[in-house]
Amino acid sequence: MVRTSCLISAVLLMSACQKPPEPSGPPAEAPGVPAPVKVAPFSLSVLQDAAPSGCTWSRLESDGGRRALVTVDAACDGLQLAWSADGLHAAVRDTGGSARGPGRVWTVDLGSGQASAQLLPDEGLTGAVGFDAAGRLVALVAHTGDLVRRVEGAKEYFLFDGRRIPIPEAEEGAGLAHAFRWEAGTWKRIETVATRGDTDAVFALTTAELLVSSTVSADPDALAAQALDEGSQDAARLDAVVPHRGHELFGGWARVESRSGPLFAWQTTGEQTSLMMPVRWEVDDGHLAEPQGLTLPARSSVRALARGDLLLLAGAAQARVYDVGTRRLAASFDGFRGARFWPAPGPRVPRGATAASGQR
Repeated sequence: MVRTSCLISAVLLMSACQKPPEPSGPPAEAPGVPAPVKVAPFSLSVLQDAAPSGCTWSRLESDGGRRALVTVDAACDGLQLAWSADGLHAAVRDTGGSARGPGRVWTVDLGSGQASAQLLPDEGLTGAVGFDAAGRLVALVAHTGDLVRRVEGAKEYFLFDGRRIPIPEAEEGAGLAHAFRWEAGTWKRIETVATRGDTDAVFALTTAELLVSSTVSADPDALAAQALDEGSQDAARLDAVVPHRGHELFGGWARVESRSGPLFAWQTTGEQTSLMMPVRWEVDDGHLAEPQGLTLPARSSVRALARGDLLLLAGAAQARVYDVGTRRLAASFDGFRGARFWPAPGPRVPRGATAASGQR
């Protein structure tokens, strides 16, 4: 009986040890920090510095799950991305290598995770890399080498590869632009035109208009910014709320329209304008406040993107996702660069290649 009693006691003790704890509810939030609002699942494209060097491109899910797609031996700051129309393939271009040579591009099979690197064409400077409607990789190149220029009567032309290529009359500093397609392990030249002699000349190629996505496509989720007049009511309100911006960079306040109202940010001026801190928007009580959880340095640039009911504010190494209806924080991610919404296949793929809209 003593042995039986001991055995029963041991079984009860073991059962007590294995019994799962009672639910204790969600963890307590830090004082003054509201819990993130729940939103529909989403995915982001992000870059992250790799150790000891290089950059990893990943797909980041709203629940924090992450799938590394490719790690390249190049700095994150110099990378540009493009997607095929079916969403099954992507290209990662290293623009930082162009000063040392033709540069490189990695093609990534997003299903299998296989990636391969190729040198870009060596006949000039690559202005963009992208995909055509058939999913083939294309490079647009501005010819920077010596060109043979001839005059016949009143007509000027380049003599190139045994062909006469007429020079447009209005192009004083004319050059050539080429389109190459990656076929059977090599770059095949598919188009050549005479145009002005700079890297933006590649957008005169007919092939440029046929790309469904390129490394300089405008992001369809990016929100446009409109500069505010210095004496406007909104500018005066912002100056009153933010008397010290934390920097003296030349520019002015800009308004970014979202589905739930305007977002305000400082905008630099120059050849290429960019939004930067400080950022403010109207909260429920009508006051201008900084978006919850946005802790970027004062001189940090920031990009504003929207997808459905979500607003993404992305800085150099920080991404914050908000529910536009409640203006509450939905997700925070740190340590990632170049955050943007993951493109959906089909008409959501970026279009409209322009040299001034380079996305990284």
